[in-house]
Amino acid sequence: MKIKNKNILVYGMSVSGEWAVKLLNKKGANVYVFDDNKDIIKTKSLINCFLVQSIDTQTAKMFDYVILSPSIELTNPNLQILESAGVTICSEVEFAAKFAKNLLAVTGTNGKTTTVELITAILNKKYNAVACGNIGYTLSQAVLENKNAIKVVEVSSFMLEHAKTFHPYIATILNIEPDHLIRHKTFEEYYNVKCNLFSNLTQQDYAVINLDKNVHPNQKAMTITYSINHPADVFIKDGYINLYHRKLIAINQLPIKGKHNLQNIMCAICFASIMKVPDKLIVQALTEFKLDDYRCQKVGEVNGVSFINDSKSTNIASTLACVDSLHGSVVLMLGGSNKGLEYGELFKKLSKKVKHVLVYGKIAEDLILANNSIFNITACKNFVDAFKKATEIAIKGDFVVLSPATASYDEFSSYIQRGLAFNQKVKDYENKATKV
Repeated sequence: MKIKNKNILVYGMSVSGEWAVKLLNKKGANVYVFDDNKDIIKTKSLINCFLVQSIDTQTAKMFDYVILSPSIELTNPNLQILESAGVTICSEVEFAAKFAKNLLAVTGTNGKTTTVELITAILNKKYNAVACGNIGYTLSQAVLENKNAIKVVEVSSFMLEHAKTFHPYIATILNIEPDHLIRHKTFEEYYNVKCNLFSNLTQQDYAVINLDKNVHPNQKAMTITYSINHPADVFIKDGYINLYHRKLIAINQLPIKGKHNLQNIMCAICFASIMKVPDKLIVQALTEFKLDDYRCQKVGEVNGVSFINDSKSTNIASTLACVDSLHGSVVLMLGGSNKGLEYGELFKKLSKKVKHVLVYGKIAEDLILANNSIFNITACKNFVDAFKKATEIAIKGDFVVLSPATASYDEFSSYIQRGLAFNQKVKDYENKATKV
């Protein structure tokens, strides 16, 4: 991909777009920027670039390439004009990958961020590695700021829609469960987009395969496998994670719990093995590892009731995993905006340890219908009302769990803002209980 003196449009001024502009400037491109929301561009400090006011057929012919924000949907009319004009379109992650050595990539419906952070933590015991991609630290930024570091990239389905040449050295698809169906329309389409990650792997590359999940796309790479339930290169035996028939670490030594996290850890061990990290350093990194905020995180305890913040669970499988990892009765807070998921499956598979479900947000009515009288369920006015009712229902030994199983975009701008709101409510409740 020749960049210097080429006319390149960056479409979408999210954080990925901003850093793509900076990387393009460094590479000597003629940079143009466009966003469907003109107010967003006004908030950005963009230099050495030209602002495009609108896109038509004539304007589209100006550009040699378009670098696309993950937020731009395939049905976007402006994108369709650009495609009709024959302009080469790629995602920010595909563009930045052209300038990245030692590229490792992780996708999947659940566990991406945790696995990327696990891999990075282990690799940093021997190398210089950085976690980037779909975690707020874009690959373009990592290329500019950490040129020689190993890039461990979290890749979303939105990024993979326009990543035809994206080529990591090691790649994995952790799992594929229904998600983002409003964007991708069908599960089959979502599945196929995820599998794009393996499209460019060669016989010199590695595919890390989870044998416990039915995700086996065609690929040419060497494979390393992991499984809780089947024979694999990384497997469980007698309470230990084993790597190629040698004991590596006892499960009870691991600081993060739950079957889903065990699979994430095993995947990270596969990456570390390929990168030739010594066993001793792998064990050291795993025993030191801590989960980031909003992932099945205990944030408080009042009168024997534990409060669990799992705001990052924005789909069914993730919420099921969180609930399954807890030992005790659960008062579960579900709700937010609709993602087009089949919530009847959630209630069919939800553990009977859930004593009461509290639903809120735009999706509340759909959740009540999907429950089909399986669980005790109450519709709440909003998030605050749901928290209040949870504290009234929960008794000593229970868990109050925020694990919404959907997006936050009704009351909140992100899962982080939703998680912060939950933490504040817990803090307020603790203070009130202390005064009493």
